Amino acid sequence: MKICYLANAQSIHTQRWARHFAGQGNQVSVVSFEPGSIEGVEVFALSKILPFHRLNILWNLGKVRRMVWQIRPDVLHAHYVTSYGFAGALTGRHPYVVTAWGTDVLIMPEVSRMYRQMVRFTLRRADLVTSMADHMTQLLLHRGYVTAEQVVTLPFGVDTNHFNLDSRSKPHGERPLKVVSTRRLDAGMDVDTLVRAIPLVMASIIDKPIRFIFAGDGPRRREIEGVARNLKVVDVIEFRGEVSHQDMPVLLGQADVFVSTSPSDGNNISLNEAMACGAFPIAADIPANRAWIESGKNGFLYPCRDAEQLANRIIEALCSPDLRRAVMPENWKIISTRASWARSMEEMESQYNRLLMGKHRGRDLS
Repeated sequence: MKICYLANAQSIHTQRWARHFAGQGNQVSVVSFEPGSIEGVEVFALSKILPFHRLNILWNLGKVRRMVWQIRPDVLHAHYVTSYGFAGALTGRHPYVVTAWGTDVLIMPEVSRMYRQMVRFTLRRADLVTSMADHMTQLLLHRGYVTAEQVVTLPFGVDTNHFNLDSRSKPHGERPLKVVSTRRLDAGMDVDTLVRAIPLVMASIIDKPIRFIFAGDGPRRREIEGVARNLKVVDVIEFRGEVSHQDMPVLLGQADVFVSTSPSDGNNISLNEAMACGAFPIAADIPANRAWIESGKNGFLYPCRDAEQLANRIIEALCSPDLRRAVMPENWKIISTRASWARSMEEMESQYNRLLMGKHRGRDLS
């Protein structure tokens, strides 16, 4: 099978998809608005001529169409509706698959008529739409962007051979206590709320050493570091920058508590990975996280952007090693049965084959 992905070659998720299907013996190419390299995959990086990302996308739309028709894939698959998805819709190539990631359908169309029109245009031209979570699928159906026959809920999933309880190297209760965040340091992730919660945690737990580890980078790193300095908590924080996907299980296997602050998510893969590695999960109370956490049972939820409530949940978790240990097998069962990368990719391959057998709403494959 020849598969062409329209997707950001720098994204770990693009890399995982492309490597997986290339490893299955398929001929895989990636057309990307960003430069990048993926082992075993041909990457076509489009030139950056204009100073703004969105303008570059518009500038390169014609080039995307020409490249796709030169590649002539059996399946064209775009990731992220309002950029690569829109570009793919304009190619006229079928069968055409679009994957919604989260913000592209949950946030942007809700605040901009232009983006609503773009989403509607793109998804109506897709033979198959995949969404990362049930709440995303329901929104797509409610807004009339897709039909029930056209959409499949398909979490990206966790590589359970890599993220699992065997990576657990630090028993719960062993000191120092470690609280980990792996979200990017940008405006959309609300990492500031965790930083603002730290003084409250430190004031309550004075008899135990605690480390707060931020494993992520982004445009707001200096600003967030400034917040930490102003709050005088720099000495208990480690800003590690980007941690490779390969090394992430080691970090999560040492975490007592994992915190996800993002106020919007499709499927929270970072949360899934932490749960698989036995870290106690605390996350913002949004649909994406309610799908995985029953607050008080296998983790905690807190109101978005509420530093005081987040601090209270962290304090409760850090003071309850027995609870942290008790949820580990339950969370592993949840992830291994409902969020397996291997199972998701098997389903995606089945969908590709279904499309190629001509069951894609009668589109012309030529």
